[in-house]
Amino acid sequence: MDHAYRSSWPLIVMVLIGLITLSGCAKNTGGVTASSATTATNNSTTAVLTKADQQISQTKIAAARKTLASAANPNAAVKNLATGLKYYQEAEEALENNQLSLAKGYFETLSSYDGTTDASFIAARQKLVKQYQAVKQANGYYNAARDDLSVHDLTTAKANIDKLDQVSASHPVIKELQKKALAMKQAIMNYEASQSTSSGSESSTVVSSSSSSSSSDSDSATSSTDSTSSSSSTATSSSDSSTSSSSSSSTLTTSAIIKQFQDAAGVTFASDTEFNITKQTSDYYQITAVYAADESSSSASKTVTDTYRYYPDSGNVTKEDSATGTFE
Repeated sequence: MDHAYRSSWPLIVMVLIGLITLSGCAKNTGGVTASSATTATNNSTTAVLTKADQQISQTKIAAARKTLASAANPNAAVKNLATGLKYYQEAEEALENNQLSLAKGYFETLSSYDGTTDASFIAARQKLVKQYQAVKQANGYYNAARDDLSVHDLTTAKANIDKLDQVSASHPVIKELQKKALAMKQAIMNYEASQSTSSGSESSTVVSSSSSSSSSDSDSATSSTDSTSSSSSTATSSSDSSTSSSSSSSTLTTSAIIKQFQDAAGVTFASDTEFNITKQTSDYYQITAVYAADESSSSASKTVTDTYRYYPDSGNVTKEDSATGTFE
């Protein structure tokens, strides 16, 4: 009996050793599982950031934001980069629409954002800010040239257009402004060419009398006006004077064109209004009316102008909408 009791001890010891071993394995397995989960999460975040950086470097900002949003458990780096790209996209959109007043606030927010040190984001931001500065400069030259042209300061207008041409077209808005300025420059060249070939030594800037002048005012006009009428009559002797004046507009002097425009416009202009022909095509004359400033007004230093297009063949007159630039 004593022998049987002693023989059971080795079996009990082996069972205990087995239980301890299994317990250790279970704990170790649990530790490995937790560690693997943490590693997988870290790898997932790293992959998201890497892919987003590649897209940012290619200026695919919308795609990069989608990539960051796909992170299952976004950490601070992912969230902060996503915020920076949001500011970037708002500024970029305002710049694309050439809304500089709106873009100013967006770019201030973007430039001051320090929530991320992501290298790709910082490089993209610097490039966009440079484009913003160039677009602002291009707009300044374009607007100055347009204002110069409205007051018939052709020399200064051409100088500003030349400066605009020298701005690097680093953004589509700049290309569009340069294209519009090229059309302005061509209009100036056409006008100067028409003046160099016009008959007589009459000034291109005409101080016109009111369109409602009486017949006695017309009879007392200068000899140059009489000469104009005679020339017009000679060029159109084969038809009625009122009809032929329109059909042979290319042979008319500046004063005759201005007079026809006033009659067709149906507007009573002040006697000290100046009229400048700023553009001439085969279909119409573009005429800018420069009104004398009211000395008693606080805005006396500002020149007030209206721009019209006179179509001599049809006798129609359209006026430019200063807000949209269209003629109606």
